[in-house]
Amino acid sequence: MTLDNACGRRNWMGAFSLTLAFGAIVLNTQHCKGADVTASMAQFIKISAPSSGDLAPDGTFYMIDDPDGVYQLFCKKSPSDKPKALTNMMDGISGYSISDDGAWIVFGASIGGDEQDDLYLLDTKTEKIEPLLVDRETVFGSVVWRSDSKGFAYRANDKSKNDFYVYVYDLESRTSKCVHDKSGYFFPADFSPDLSRLMVGKYNSSTYSQLFEIDLKSGATREVTPTDEECSFSPEGYLADGKSFLVSTNYHGDLRTLQRLDLATGKLSPVAEEFNHNEIDGVAINHDRTLAAVMLNEDGYSTMHLRMLPDFKPVDGPPCKKGLVGNVRLRGDHILYRVESSNDPGVIYTWSRSKPNDAPVAMTEAELQGIDLASFSLPELIRYKSFDGLEVPAFLYTPKGYKKGTPIPFMVSFHGGPESQFRPGLVRSFQYFLSRGFGVIAPNVRGSSGYGKRYLEMDNYKKRMDSVRDGVQAAQWLVDNGYSQPRMIGAYGGSYGGFMVVATITQAPKLFGAACDVVGIVNFKTFLERTKGYRRALREVEYGPLSDPEFLESISPIRLVDRIETPILIAHGRNDPRVPVHEAEQLHEALKKRDQDAELLIFEDEGHGFRKEENRVEFYQRLADFFESKLKPASETEAATTTG
Repeated sequence: MTLDNACGRRNWMGAFSLTLAFGAIVLNTQHCKGADVTASMAQFIKISAPSSGDLAPDGTFYMIDDPDGVYQLFCKKSPSDKPKALTNMMDGISGYSISDDGAWIVFGASIGGDEQDDLYLLDTKTEKIEPLLVDRETVFGSVVWRSDSKGFAYRANDKSKNDFYVYVYDLESRTSKCVHDKSGYFFPADFSPDLSRLMVGKYNSSTYSQLFEIDLKSGATREVTPTDEECSFSPEGYLADGKSFLVSTNYHGDLRTLQRLDLATGKLSPVAEEFNHNEIDGVAINHDRTLAAVMLNEDGYSTMHLRMLPDFKPVDGPPCKKGLVGNVRLRGDHILYRVESSNDPGVIYTWSRSKPNDAPVAMTEAELQGIDLASFSLPELIRYKSFDGLEVPAFLYTPKGYKKGTPIPFMVSFHGGPESQFRPGLVRSFQYFLSRGFGVIAPNVRGSSGYGKRYLEMDNYKKRMDSVRDGVQAAQWLVDNGYSQPRMIGAYGGSYGGFMVVATITQAPKLFGAACDVVGIVNFKTFLERTKGYRRALREVEYGPLSDPEFLESISPIRLVDRIETPILIAHGRNDPRVPVHEAEQLHEALKKRDQDAELLIFEDEGHGFRKEENRVEFYQRLADFFESKLKPASETEAATTTG
């Protein structure tokens, strides 16, 4: 699920952000001394850790976990308590948001991965659940509570399937009022301290977003962000005086930095300029708006920094090891946060500001399936040069005990988005592959986020194939530097990463020995025609408009299907609202007509990714079997040729 920290309150966008990763295979283990080669693929996949933690004023801790295979809401009163399940939705929940007084929780749930979230209300005292906003034709999300807990703002596309309007829901009367009904992808961001105004954002593209302030009494709306440049403005929250608003933006710059927006004059003033050498990941602000936690993106890793408001004076925070710091909540005296790394599935901690010398308290415990995390490999951050000299950052994983210069089977893993970034958290399936003698490289090709606006825009529209060339070059770099050999390299990716997989094997068919495309785009015209209406305009900015069908065809891998020699596994969810399953079906049909080695796996109860544990295990096992049979060390390939 996507979570934005808006003034210490959760802005729940309404969809889990699931990492699609490799499964596992048993292959050459001669280069993995010390690795655990006895654990099964299913054990690795079932390593789990609770996420999306929050703390109510009475000390009750809430979290999302999936001990039974689907994500549900749990709570406990103390760190040592056994978690108690609060929901039992058939396909799990998509996210939740707690009222400031802790009396209510709004959560979302969809069916079969279709992302058509309905909203439900949970009374935390009685634990009774009430359907609140239920309409199978509408998407509800982006819940932002009023500070008095009497209601919340949300977005919905009930009036126009292509647009999201903004509503305010009143709990006492159980009624909704539309407060913003303009065309576009709008979402609520924060209520002003006196509750008289509501800030809403409009998302136009990954590089262009705007902020508008609504007077809730008169209904008057005005744009508060500058109009002289199309850039990104992320809403972080009102400051205590209600006269200024904190944003992270790349306005007149490349990296996203923190700026104070004067709501009367529209003037932007930089704050916390010591952070300006890195992109801002996000900001959490406490209830009384006196403290902020700033998260920085440092080459894919993340760090947390505390600042007093409104002067942004530095204050000490909790100790955090190197990795990914997130799920930050400022709740009274407590800092709630989660730390994950390449060898740790993540723990949610609380730390008391009034007792700074006390160690952080672990609120959650991971289920490790008996696997020793010390056996896991950590990545090395590298940079390789692409076709035009651009340096592309990538995370390189090699098995324990690997001797450089020894060619081994390798995976090139492409992230989705494309306005996203591979970040070095725990990818369970990577570690299984590593334990079996594989290497993995995860490039952040041009168009990835985290490196500034210029890098982010380098793949837009007519420059699409430049990112594909970056992907091919990642595999070529492995060969040139002795890590692997042609046909020993597998390409893997989900969503946009699936497009990268199919595109790279059309551009370099001799380089890859196997491929796996998960929920990927192969035909940009049919993709744009069939994706949900509210997504179409956003995607046209990135890939090109439907009014330019010739260009869309030119970048679609389906037109180059005759070039494909690489065996490929294609996997998809039947109910995918983002990349419709037709993309997988047309690729499989085209390849089978040409007697090409292609397998198709469709999950009838999934959407854009595989949320259910049983489906994840099945997919990873299928991937394991497929890659094991296709990617062979050079010695095995030569032996097979000799004996054949």
